[in-house]
Amino acid sequence: MVRLGCALLFASTLLFGCNRSEQATAEARPTHTKAAAAAKAAEKAKALEKAKAKPEQNEHADEPRRFVVPFAWEASRDEPLSQTRAYLKEILADNHVYMEHGPKFFASFADGQKPRATVLTCADSRVHTSAFDTTPENDDFMVRNIGNQVNNALGSVEYGVEHLETPVLMILGHSGCGAVKAAMGDISTQSEAVRHELENLHVSKPKTGVSADAAWSEAVVENVHSQVAIALQHFGSRVQEGKLTVVGVVYDFRNDLGHGSGKITIVDVNGNSDASRMQAFVEAIENDAAPGASRKKDGARGKRGDVERADSGSASEAANNPLSPELKRVVDRANEMANQASAPKLRTAAPAPSPAAASGH
Repeated sequence: MVRLGCALLFASTLLFGCNRSEQATAEARPTHTKAAAAAKAAEKAKALEKAKAKPEQNEHADEPRRFVVPFAWEASRDEPLSQTRAYLKEILADNHVYMEHGPKFFASFADGQKPRATVLTCADSRVHTSAFDTTPENDDFMVRNIGNQVNNALGSVEYGVEHLETPVLMILGHSGCGAVKAAMGDISTQSEAVRHELENLHVSKPKTGVSADAAWSEAVVENVHSQVAIALQHFGSRVQEGKLTVVGVVYDFRNDLGHGSGKITIVDVNGNSDASRMQAFVEAIENDAAPGASRKKDGARGKRGDVERADSGSASEAANNPLSPELKRVVDRANEMANQASAPKLRTAAPAPSPAAASGH
């Protein structure tokens, strides 16, 4: 009897212990699972917070890797690969035509560049040298960014003006400029990179009663004046010495200024923007009576002759070569309109080459 009691006691103890072990295991399992889930959720939240903090950096975060060269034909001409193939085909064909200029043409500038103008213009695909120069090779040192901004490309502009010593810095804005339109509104919605390029482009907000297109057109011109002013801050000493002329122009392919579609309009010369003076300035240079250097160019569009300097004659000949009566009248008219006492007057005779020769405009 005692033995039976002991056996029952042992069995109950064994059974009770097993139940407690299973219960402990069952209680521990959900605790472990919850801890793992919590850790995973915390890790995910941390990654999400990091992504939100720097969205622009993750915007183009593809790691460097190799991609296949696309050769398959696409179903539509509008597909990116189809457009890529068409574009590359066209530029290769155009390059073959361009090579027909021959070795003599390229030899004229193969060993170095000597441009006459540093041209700062917008990166807009509708703006190209063909609008103002049919022979740009070795003549236009091109600098481009959105909004034709001096400070955003100061190194390149400085290289053209001071190292290549171009006598002209032309700042070319254009009608329908997207950068100017963006600067007229809220740029906070743009990506960080675009905001960085637009943060120094300041134009007036649209005025009440002025149409959106008119306000846009005025802002384009205002930006050109602003960029000319910035350029004068950097290169004013060269302008004062007569080594540089800063010209602000607008390429108007929308005819917003009303002078004709595609017109290049000079709106600013060395900080002077009076419309009458600009007209007189244009009339003076279009008469082409000045004895300065010029470059011979083939008159046929798209066919470029050899680029060379024309003989400008001696300094004494230049000093004794008076302006034509018509041009003298234009110069006198410009002098009469010079309201600022600090503005140097235009000469009534063609000047000899000197450091101050270009400061009259």
